[in-house]
Amino acid sequence: MLNGSHNRNIKGLRRLALRSCARKLARNKEGATAIEFALVALPFFTVVFAILELGLAFIVNRMVDNAVIEASRMIRTGQASQANFSTANFRDQVCASLPTFLCNAERIRVNVSVANDFVNVNSIDSLYDEDGNLKDDNAYTQSQKSEIVAVNVIYKWPMFTSFLNLSALDHGNERHLSSTMVFRNEPWS
Repeated sequence: MLNGSHNRNIKGLRRLALRSCARKLARNKEGATAIEFALVALPFFTVVFAILELGLAFIVNRMVDNAVIEASRMIRTGQASQANFSTANFRDQVCASLPTFLCNAERIRVNVSVANDFVNVNSIDSLYDEDGNLKDDNAYTQSQKSEIVAVNVIYKWPMFTSFLNLSALDHGNERHLSSTMVFRNEPWS
């Protein structure tokens, strides 16, 4: 009998201790901030990182645009024709206009084509195959004075995260930054 009441008293004390601890935890607000931060931190930092990564990709795309403008000027003024430019030469010109840390010639795809008129520029070969994958080959067609030239450059920009694939430009862990120029060559001599 003594043993049974002793067990009930111990169980009662345990329940009382658990209730007391539960009340103390319910009143204690010190850990609430840490828990709230843990709930909000992951989505917050994901959005901040996505904004930074996409912003950086847009800035690099503008740099690639500027590099293509500078390199295309060599074609437009006849300097590329006189120097007998190849794909590698044009790619080197694009790299020369990019900051050193950005230039990786292996990541640049080039297609320089000549069109009969501005209407037929749409019929120029794409840098993508039928499945939407980037072709490994480059094309460079020498142009003559007063010809219409289409320059298409794609720079494969490495992305830090592949789960932020937000557009058709994203392929796995890289984003294809595209820059296109269509112009008529100057009538050089």
